[in-house]
Amino acid sequence: MNITIRLATKRDIPAIQELIRESVSVLSMQYYSGRQIASALAHVFGVDTQLIEDGTYFVAEAEKRIAGSGGWSKRKTLYGGDQSKSDKVDALLEPATEAATAVQYKFYLRTSYDDRLCAAASAETA
Repeated sequence: MNITIRLATKRDIPAIQELIRESVSVLSMQYYSGRQIASALAHVFGVDTQLIEDGTYFVAEAEKRIAGSGGWSKRKTLYGGDQSKSDKVDALLEPATEAATAVQYKFYLRTSYDDRLCAAASAETA
């Protein structure tokens, strides 16, 4: 199976949203109730379009389908997708004092492409 890692674009958002819903629902079902999973999807897990706009979010494609996604943030974002943020743009981290916390991976995978996504994101931060 050929896996391609590329930067995510705004056109990918619907597919990434579906991937997140599928991944969180399946991977969480052993640990959380349906109600808790629904709440997490509504308030925590989701697409962070700022990462896409910053060019720090990637997708893994397999068989012409997005099979995984992940990225890193150079902003002072605690967590979550667009639904958990205000309308303002999150401030940038200060590289001189906050460099150690600059990398925040967010992976939502159908299969284990995390090593390749991690390598792609790490290469961007070097």
